Amino acid sequence: MQSRFHPMFYVILPLAVLGFATQFEALVRSLVIPIAIIAVLLVLSFFMQKRSYRPRQTRVSPRQTRRQPEKPKNKRQTSPFRVIEGRKGQDEEEPPRYH
Repeated sequence: MQSRFHPMFYVILPLAVLGFATQFEALVRSLVIPIAIIAVLLVLSFFMQKRSYRPRQTRVSPRQTRRQPEKPKNKRQTSPFRVIEGRKGQDEEEPPRYH
């Protein structure tokens, strides 16, 4: 034979579970904010202490040798052209041919 529970048991049991769940949720909510604040403060204090105990070291950068200024390159190349002597100053009385 199968034992049967009273019908009121089927009503009270889910209500009790629901009540415990809401109470647990309220407890967790009331504890989460203070725990989070304490955790943030502990993390901040840990990093601040770690930073303050470390001696500050200034790095001395090695002297860099200055570059010697490059000599300016010749802007002009020597051209293979030759100068053709003109008639300027040789004969002043003759007018130019192309005027």
